[in-house]
Amino acid sequence: MITSRQNDFVKRIASLKDKKYRTQYGEYLIEGYKQVREAFLAGKEIVHIVYSPRYKGELYAEDRAVAVSDEVFMKLSEEATPQGILAVLKIPEVPFAPPAGRCLLLDGVSDPGNLGTILRTANAAGYEDVYLRGCSDPYAPKCVRSAMSGIFFVRLHEIGDEELSRLVSAVPFLCADMDGENVFHFSAPEKFCLVIGNEANGVRREVRALCSKTVSIPMRGSCESLNAAVSAGILMYELAPRDLK
Repeated sequence: MITSRQNDFVKRIASLKDKKYRTQYGEYLIEGYKQVREAFLAGKEIVHIVYSPRYKGELYAEDRAVAVSDEVFMKLSEEATPQGILAVLKIPEVPFAPPAGRCLLLDGVSDPGNLGTILRTANAAGYEDVYLRGCSDPYAPKCVRSAMSGIFFVRLHEIGDEELSRLVSAVPFLCADMDGENVFHFSAPEKFCLVIGNEANGVRREVRALCSKTVSIPMRGSCESLNAAVSAGILMYELAPRDLK
């Protein structure tokens, strides 16, 4: 059992809270029994399991499990009341490819909690490809917590201008905007890309120009706007087929 907070292995795991080291090592952290179990069942590449004496549940990937003291685990944990188990996963390498069906383009979503919630909902609503342009890091701890197991079941493509051009040539873009057509009266094509913009500024002008249609959620006059993740969730479900399984 590792008992020193200054142990090199401990410091290496703790460094993954920082994007610089997630990028350098190509790894990220998940925490809690449910997320570790879901990652294992989803076939994600587990590098290490780290657990403390307070954890009494099943150990997945036991050959990669490392015991640490409760004090050391507290250094690694992001939770107020940790369950005593976390895992280091490999960040999957996902080459750019056109979507298999309906998909999302997130244009500048900056809050990791919003981003994680959108990824969680995308999985639930059947949007398997999510393209990220100028967003917060999807593998940041706050985003991973908000995404729950959804992050294991969507393909994340971080794209630039070149990939954006290729994407728009493959699938029609539907822009989410307050001035758009009422989504409840809108008939979506079978295959499309729903574009969700930045929380404060919306979809960037150059991306908006690529959209063939614009859709909105009707609201009472006393409501200025909806949270980006809430809006994305309503739109994803309204635009999706009714036969989700």
